[in-house]
Amino acid sequence: MSATRPTTFKGFTLSTFQRTAAAAMDAGENVLVAAPTGAGKTLVAEYAIHLAMQRGMRSLYTAPIKALSNQKFRDFVEDKEIGDAGLMTGDITLAPDSKVLVMTTEILRNTLFENPERLHDVGVVVFDEIHFMDDVERGSVWEETLMFLPKDVMVVCLSATIDNLGQYATWLERVRERPVRVVEETKRPVPLKHSLYHPQAGIFPPSRLKPIRKRFLGHKKDKAFKKRNDRPLLDELIQDKQLPLLYFCFSRKLCERKSTTEAKFRHLLSKEEKEKVSEVWEKGKKEFAFEDRRGPMQSLKKQVFSGIAAHHAGMLPLHKEMVERLFTRGLLKVLYTTETFAMGINMPARAVIFDSLMKFDGIEFDYMRTRDYLQMAGRAGRLGMDDEGLVFSVLTYDDVLDAPVHRIMSGKVEPITSRFNLGYATLVHLHGLAGRDAATEAWNRSFAAFQAREHSNKREEQNRRNTKALLDKRYEFLDALGFIGKDREVRPRGRTCLQLAGYEIQLTELLYAGVFDEADPPQLCALLGAVIYEGRKRDEFPPRAVRPFRDIIRRAQTVIQHAQDTEVDCGLAGTLTGLDIGMSPALYEYAMGASFQDLGRYTTAAPGDFVRIARMVVQYLRHLQSICEKDHAELHESLDLAIACLYRGPVDVRAELGLDESAEPKA
Repeated sequence: MSATRPTTFKGFTLSTFQRTAAAAMDAGENVLVAAPTGAGKTLVAEYAIHLAMQRGMRSLYTAPIKALSNQKFRDFVEDKEIGDAGLMTGDITLAPDSKVLVMTTEILRNTLFENPERLHDVGVVVFDEIHFMDDVERGSVWEETLMFLPKDVMVVCLSATIDNLGQYATWLERVRERPVRVVEETKRPVPLKHSLYHPQAGIFPPSRLKPIRKRFLGHKKDKAFKKRNDRPLLDELIQDKQLPLLYFCFSRKLCERKSTTEAKFRHLLSKEEKEKVSEVWEKGKKEFAFEDRRGPMQSLKKQVFSGIAAHHAGMLPLHKEMVERLFTRGLLKVLYTTETFAMGINMPARAVIFDSLMKFDGIEFDYMRTRDYLQMAGRAGRLGMDDEGLVFSVLTYDDVLDAPVHRIMSGKVEPITSRFNLGYATLVHLHGLAGRDAATEAWNRSFAAFQAREHSNKREEQNRRNTKALLDKRYEFLDALGFIGKDREVRPRGRTCLQLAGYEIQLTELLYAGVFDEADPPQLCALLGAVIYEGRKRDEFPPRAVRPFRDIIRRAQTVIQHAQDTEVDCGLAGTLTGLDIGMSPALYEYAMGASFQDLGRYTTAAPGDFVRIARMVVQYLRHLQSICEKDHAELHESLDLAIACLYRGPVDVRAELGLDESAEPKA
């Protein structure tokens, strides 16, 4: 490493923006890198990690989704210059004292509150996908972490292109109290070519949309123009050998339906490629010991030999793992996937197809944001293999007439908007540090307050009044439940909630009401599942399956209802979720010994959703176990048995990471 702009690293010749970022880190500055997908931001992160290692310091790498965390962990383990890597995702904790520790941002934030001394030798924290701070539900965690992280820790923020980069950097410099070098790269290594498609117009460039709109206006009653058919587009791309391609669908069922249908009559692999698929499949089967004579893996096996597959969050982790292995080896030619595939996972393709330009934004279906479109479109074009990446958007008749195509494809990328929202655990933590005024001070330092100040004095004052009123009500609620006292007092309930961040009120109340003591291990699994599960409307289960844990659920509902009523009595909009037993029968039966293949009798939820929820249940069982370790031996043992009942088969993440059972999963 040198104080001047380094030109090479790990055998790569650094681009201009990479050299600028490296020189800034050598000089001890924080770095904010905004660059298109595939431009090489990861190399900046790796430079920061190696710089910290040279200085005898540890590095933390945070990511917004567990799949990306798992991928980065594997990458660092395989990196001969690093090797010593650990992982903390809630599913599992591996080597937490490693030189490089990959973790979710929530765990880093919680560590800052619970055990900050564990970070004494951390020199750098990499925040991957920092624009995720804009996420309505989880964005506040990123903001809180940047605010409370010790000032002597260097931060490296990696982002997609955002509109208010300067505003964000100015706030970051103030809150971190260290210079921030903004490094922006707008040029893609592989340029994109955007095209549109409708069966009555074929493939056409966005520049031809206006005359095509005029032609379509004369066919309002023509059923042929209203009919959707993307198969000719796929035929043309396959014929022109524009493969592999990612086909983005914003529905899991649509991904599965399209992949199943297309795999029945398309055969995209050569004999030699099929032999390679067989080799990869058998190696994976031996490594992970999965069953492929029936169930989801049998269905996947049939599809992949056609060169087609699907990938989404509702599938089994091993299903996704095998799909990713095959895709990276060029053995899948068409992959139907949801947008999570574009979130940091480095798997580019020759072409990308959007099944629709509309997606659900958490509230309603609407045309997607420019940032989301570009992040997914950016998966088209393989560095060193393609001169350009091809992007196609399938339009309906209404899209041709109404879609804001120019705004989506080449408009102004949306700014990051603060989602700062001090949760109950954070408020308890701040109260213990400096009393109630600490919360107001935290808000004053937030990006939310910074944006309000930049907007206008009137907006700032209004936000200050609203925030103070809200915080006062939340503290009144915490006081009413007995979590905090006067001055800086944090009561036992409050100390417990700090170890549970996430559903902390519900779980703390259930613990202190003795509900967990009344449950046997399988019932504990069902109850924890009811606390954290938020089901899809179509999820179903047989009513009789609730009988074994019905009384425990009723008792828990009474306790949680009291907390919900108290929140409302304090003048707060109800934020505490109630119980959802949609996954509880399956969790109970699995804990009782039912096979994974038989869970369809107890839930209509996707297999991957069961695994995700079961792993979350195990995570919270471990947290509760840690709380009960000293003073509650009987419950501690019951929680230990519950973990053992549930943490097996696909729920056990160790097989997915290629680890043996000696790798200890702990809280």
